[in-house]
Amino acid sequence: MGEKGILIVISTGTEEKMVMLGVLSQTAVNLGMPLRVFITGTAIPLFLKDGYTKQPVVPAGFEGFMKELREGLIKVKFQGWHELLQNSVKDGDAKVYACSLMSSALNLQKKDFDPIVEDIVGATNFMIQSAENQIIML
Repeated sequence: MGEKGILIVISTGTEEKMVMLGVLSQTAVNLGMPLRVFITGTAIPLFLKDGYTKQPVVPAGFEGFMKELREGLIKVKFQGWHELLQNSVKDGDAKVYACSLMSSALNLQKKDFDPIVEDIVGATNFMIQSAENQIIML
């Protein structure tokens, strides 16, 4: 990443965080900013092959809110976080990486992930890419 860009670390695969990931990724690409996304934690299953078709994590106590949010997103015809991120990777300087520690712990290999995942990398690799860039934690 030569020019200043955005790095997003997403560690929780809840509906609202996935929506925010899609919106922020599309916004960064629309503004011509390089984007790198590092996925870890409970977000990992959503990035497996067809993982985006599964229901995101619903935090205890927020079941009603998540149901209301899903219904509202349908009403406003939200494209979906996966489509926005997929378009960002296709149309801009955006790359998605899976955490090597989590992938190893879950016995996952590159072939297990959605095609939008560029590679499995360690935190060191990702932090080297993050020098002088804005990091957003979701």
